[in-house]
Amino acid sequence: MKTELSANDIDSYRDQGFLVIEELLNEEELGTWREAVDNAVDDHELSGRDFDPTQSDYYDRVFLQRVNLWKTSEAVRELVIDKRLGRLAATLAGVETVRLYHDHSLIKKPWANPTNWHADNPYDPYHSPEATMLWVALDNATTQNGCLLFLPGTHKRISFDSVAPLDVANIGGFLEAHPELAKVEPVTAEVVAGAGIFINGMVAHAAGANMTSQPRRAFSMLYIPGECHYSGHPGALPERLIARLEKGDVLDDDEELPLLYQA
Repeated sequence: MKTELSANDIDSYRDQGFLVIEELLNEEELGTWREAVDNAVDDHELSGRDFDPTQSDYYDRVFLQRVNLWKTSEAVRELVIDKRLGRLAATLAGVETVRLYHDHSLIKKPWANPTNWHADNPYDPYHSPEATMLWVALDNATTQNGCLLFLPGTHKRISFDSVAPLDVANIGGFLEAHPELAKVEPVTAEVVAGAGIFINGMVAHAAGANMTSQPRRAFSMLYIPGECHYSGHPGALPERLIARLEKGDVLDDDEELPLLYQA
């Protein structure tokens, strides 16, 4: 695993809002991640909504997703609680501690719809300009099969209270609500399997349609940086935790939100 960051890497991430790390995983590690995620997705009880090509609902045709595979698969747990990943996230975000919010499989099946423009953190149960996610490519991600696209620098221009309601069926709805962002030239992030992309929680991003006959598999981990407080929006928090949280409480439950790194 590639675990070192240069000063240029850090500066680029903080300036652009994302950082592509080619060959984050070596070939052997990539095989381990693929096997662990594939098995966990097959065995996991549905979290979120499945992809069903017989249905007409738009979102059902965006991707197959599973959340918190680390709770049902020991193999995935060993991967996502890796302190090296936590340290990378902490270094890029400039924080001393990082917790796992949740993991998330994002599998665009053949002919899957595109993912609309959006920013993640306004919909999370915490708000932080240091929020970050690691998106790992388990397959080559291309313009043909639905690679990520970014509006660089927009993490510095989006506020937590000015994000429009999420309309997954309207690709440009986010930009219609924020026309000033539509003037930013998108950057396409085609990557080879094994690459990782760190994504600031406030940077605008999207993904294209999968116009191929093969799935495009990816796996992400969302990180809680430093000491974050409950925003009142439950997001993907488990019901057991939500039941005892009050708005403003520190999100520091070691069982549900494991500490991955502490400087």
